[in-house]
Amino acid sequence: MTTANRFQKGSGQYPCHCCGRQTRSTGRGDNEHNRACAECYDLSGIENSINDNGPSPELLAEKAALEAAIVAKGGKLA
Repeated sequence: MTTANRFQKGSGQYPCHCCGRQTRSTGRGDNEHNRACAECYDLSGIENSINDNGPSPELLAEKAALEAAIVAKGGKLA
């Protein structure tokens, strides 16, 4: 899933509770409520789907891509 970063002017930064990167509201209305960056929010949805339905090649590839993006942007995976 590709996410366009649309930070709202004047919105405060906060550390992502998953990877620790500084982030802020993207304007999508979803990730700021659980204090996660957009990539970690999307990753949590993929992991939930894998736990519910089992792994598929597409989900595993998307999960790997998101994990690589988080690390490339300075985040730490648990």
